[in-house]
Amino acid sequence: MKLTLVLDPAPIGVRASLIEEWEEIAGSAKMEPRVRVFETEEQALVWGRSLASRRGLKQLFLSDNRKISGG
Repeated sequence: MKLTLVLDPAPIGVRASLIEEWEEIAGSAKMEPRVRVFETEEQALVWGRSLASRRGLKQLFLSDNRKISGG
């Protein structure tokens, strides 16, 4: 099982989506993401780590879409 926390910009704070994926014999499966809005990135990370801990996972993957590339 793999949990990925995706951070996106929100009008106020940060929008966090937690995506749960796991490998199956015929491929991989993915659940609909759980989505919440937090005032700070730290609150979102605590939420993601808490859900990972409940599933017995020690690692949470992070994807931060709030950073704008300076191209």
